[in-house]
Amino acid sequence: MARTRMSSSLWPILVLLALSALCTRSGSAATDDDDGSNTTDTDAARRARAAATIAEILSVHNAARQAVGVPPLVWSLQIAGYAKDYAHSRRGDCAPRRSPLFYFGENIFVGKGRHWNATALAASWVAEGQWYDYGTNSCASPPGARCLRYTQVVWRNTTQVGCARIVCDSGDTLLVCDYFPPGNYGTGRPY
Repeated sequence: MARTRMSSSLWPILVLLALSALCTRSGSAATDDDDGSNTTDTDAARRARAAATIAEILSVHNAARQAVGVPPLVWSLQIAGYAKDYAHSRRGDCAPRRSPLFYFGENIFVGKGRHWNATALAASWVAEGQWYDYGTNSCASPPGARCLRYTQVVWRNTTQVGCARIVCDSGDTLLVCDYFPPGNYGTGRPY
């Protein structure tokens, strides 16, 4: 019990430590100043944007999970690090391809342009739920669409998520979220 309380009390501190790892800036602001200097105000603004992004991602995921009666996800700094590394490896082509880390579930979204926020990106996965039929455990999506990203968001055994959002060389936005334990395997229902 004490361990749970300790983890809960460390949550804000851990989020602040992870902020710089998740924060990316677009356009000319995507690189540090040539002289290598950063002001405290700039760093604080970056941390605040990263904290807001984490909160948005968790909010979208956990609202969908609450709607079907499964516990909320918690943010994982380690998983977010894996997602960040993989997102950066896709910066050149911005392709929504599955990473080789098969011990995670994964959702990937590419939005045209750089002005996508985390809420809009993750909400696209949740929107797939409109086609999912729990009674038949099937997906009646239109051609070209699927429900697998939605079922990963609401997978009952998944407890942790970590994501990274970057702007690719093309100027498009890539969001990668990795989940642990993974879901969408076998023929079982997600919740």
